Amino acid sequence: MSSTTEPNYLSDLLLVEGKPGLTKDNVIITAGSYAMGTVLARVSGKYLPVDPAGTGAAKVSRAVLVEAVNASAADKPGVVIARNAAVDAAFLVWPVGISDSAKATALDELDARGIVARTTL
Repeated sequence: MSSTTEPNYLSDLLLVEGKPGLTKDNVIITAGSYAMGTVLARVSGKYLPVDPAGTGAAKVSRAVLVEAVNASAADKPGVVIARNAAVDAAFLVWPVGISDSAKATALDELDARGIVARTTL
């Protein structure tokens, strides 16, 4: 008997949406291939994974990616959770090797934007 693994859905990540049409934004994703739930920074108007070791805007968490996007070859449109939402912390995707303190800082930055990470409701 074969088995299948069901993919993650937006409803797994997005626990509460404050108001449809306000919570999410259409943005430009750049410089790589990213999974749903990736914590993003905004640099020069484009979004890419937060880089706690980076400088300036690259190290500031601003949004969470709603769907997988492959922008390896060129910039691509994407949708992000930008404000007024609760997300499941277990579905957030972090840079490899991120420290607990850097993750806490990133979560505080998201919280300041109205994106609250929860382990349960």
